[in-house]
Amino acid sequence: MKGGTASSLGSGGSPLAATDLARSFRLAYAAGLVLCVVGPLLLQLLLGGLGPDHPGAAGLRDPLVEQLGYTFTGLTCACALALRWRWRRTRSGFRALPAPLRGRVMTREILLYSALCAFSAVAGLLFYGLGGLERFARGFIALTVLMFFSFVPRLATWRAAAGEE
Repeated sequence: MKGGTASSLGSGGSPLAATDLARSFRLAYAAGLVLCVVGPLLLQLLLGGLGPDHPGAAGLRDPLVEQLGYTFTGLTCACALALRWRWRRTRSGFRALPAPLRGRVMTREILLYSALCAFSAVAGLLFYGLGGLERFARGFIALTVLMFFSFVPRLATWRAAAGEE
């Protein structure tokens, strides 16, 4: 075999394994960007085009919708806590994984983290659709982008967890 390809089959620190990890990261992170950045931006534009016919646009506060907003806030915080807990758990066992599995595990985790972050945008859209105030709905939607960039680990962090630095 040429150029060290045989050593790349079993060793975790080979250049081929690092390339596969980077490729998997780029694909999963791009999907996360679409879900957690492009999607919320489109939702923000959608909310702007709905007009003043919405019950929340008049500033009316329904106590049930207000309680639902508190529930969505709590669930969004729970998603952030679950994301942090899951990352710590994944990071602790990531180095022990065989190199061929690391890319798949990383892809799965990034997509799961993106879905947890995107819950906030869905909650904002539901809140607005049920008659919530537009500014609070926009806050939920904007929180998706902040959570994604704050909580989803970058490639260097995954490499450090794998022991490839």
